[in-house]
Amino acid sequence: MKNKYLFILFLFILFFNSCSVFAAENVPYLIQGELSTEESEIYDFMGFNFLFKNKGVKTISKLTVVFYVFDENGEPPFGMKNHIVLNINCNIEPNEIIEDCISLDEFIFSFESSGYVIDYLYISQILYDDGAVWTDSFGVFATY
Repeated sequence: MKNKYLFILFLFILFFNSCSVFAAENVPYLIQGELSTEESEIYDFMGFNFLFKNKGVKTISKLTVVFYVFDENGEPPFGMKNHIVLNINCNIEPNEIIEDCISLDEFIFSFESSGYVIDYLYISQILYDDGAVWTDSFGVFATY
């Protein structure tokens, strides 16, 4: 009887593991990002440089980008919010790659120029020009 339960548990884990692999192949984007504190006309203190590819078949009109910021010790940074949510209006055609920088100055209330890093970067929502919406509310497809 115990072996039967173990077998059912094994099948359950195998099924959901294969579903997550299949789902990861269908994520409609690729994103890569980093923080920058170099001198810029876009921001005074810090910016978010990112590269985004629309892997889908529809034109994207709006993105919601989510990530966390940590200091060099892996702690939330002093003087700024560490949970960042950016709503970006855009026009990204299918298979198009964009590169941009967005100011994070509104999230900073005290600044130290030490090394900050991004963790758990993901797109929580994509709005397409036809009104369709793709969501990942929990960051299942986040990059670390």
